[in-house]
Amino acid sequence: MKFPGPARIHRFEPCYLPDVDLSFTAEEEAFRDEVRAWVDANLPVDWRQGEADGRDDFGDVQREWQRRLHRGGWLTLAWPKEMGGRGATPVMQAIYEEEMARVSAPSILGRLGVSLLAPLLSVYGSDWQKETYVEKILSGELVFCQGFSEPDAGSDLAGLRARAERRNGKWTLNGQKTWSSGAHHADRSFLLARTDPSAPPHHGIGMFLLDMRQPGVEVRPIVQMTGGGEFCEIFLSSAEVDERDVVGAPTDGWKMAMATFGFERGGLANASRFERSVEALTDLARRQGGSSDETVRQRVAQAKIEAHVFRLNQLRGLTRAQQGRVPGPEASLTKLYWSEMDKRIQETAVAVQGMYGALAPDSAWVAEEGRWQHDWMFAQAETIYAGSSEIQRNIIAERVLGLPRGR
Repeated sequence: MKFPGPARIHRFEPCYLPDVDLSFTAEEEAFRDEVRAWVDANLPVDWRQGEADGRDDFGDVQREWQRRLHRGGWLTLAWPKEMGGRGATPVMQAIYEEEMARVSAPSILGRLGVSLLAPLLSVYGSDWQKETYVEKILSGELVFCQGFSEPDAGSDLAGLRARAERRNGKWTLNGQKTWSSGAHHADRSFLLARTDPSAPPHHGIGMFLLDMRQPGVEVRPIVQMTGGGEFCEIFLSSAEVDERDVVGAPTDGWKMAMATFGFERGGLANASRFERSVEALTDLARRQGGSSDETVRQRVAQAKIEAHVFRLNQLRGLTRAQQGRVPGPEASLTKLYWSEMDKRIQETAVAVQGMYGALAPDSAWVAEEGRWQHDWMFAQAETIYAGSSEIQRNIIAERVLGLPRGR
């Protein structure tokens, strides 16, 4: 096998920081105090239970929390001031995310619409789409789900098979979507479908704003081994979309999808989440008597090291963002790292419980109301959704290390 020579190998661009200072400025600390004060005044204590996210009876709380965040101006924190946002720096955005994670604030009901679709429409949407949808998305009046993944496409988005055909001035959609988070709550979906089957895989795709309440759209929640049903299948049978609900041109779907992914950002919130998880793991090991076992101590120490390394990598990415540098393929390293790390944390937590680790989450004898068993089961999905570990490794191999394609 021939490997590319050194000239073809793509490496990370060096990031030299002659004066490294991991502290926050006085302005940033004042912003943190502002966030904390607002949260204390607006987030009831009984809502501070992130583990309730995804429950069918928690939607009203999530919707009201979204309204409060919108009124407070927090949902457009990163938007430019001329677009009604605050123009917050990446560091301020990270502080906000970390503070929300610190108090286990619930997720908002329209999370995907707010974080992905509203920014996309603000840049690429028509004037009609901006006026019709953006404010309603932010306020929670309209909840959007995402319709990208398909059963046979997996993480290969270009392999989607859902079809969109123009008929009588409208688009008619047929096909199936899967793993659509919150589709059972959604009023609409931002969805990809193939508009030109003869075009190359990355071309001939359109993005559509689909009314989920119309005939021809069926939503089926997928009950997982955790007992939750937040992921859904969407079946399309001659569902219709108006021409004005196509985002961009009918063949701009891939471009829109890539722009949407660009709005996803990792911050210090995930770092805080894993650090809290490791601290809870440490307490669990002590209570279960595992602290006297050398192997257990090593596994817990390794989890703490990995969580700290993850925070440092997040800070490195935050530094790049603060300097106005565009994220590169190293985002795949981040996704691969945290998803595999969390599986190891949860496996250690179940292991230190000994025989009790095999109990179901709802068992009367299970430790800590079954939170570790539940989180262990959910962690198995983390290496699949948002791009599987296999896909991330391929991206790293090809775009970071410059290795030849496997196919």
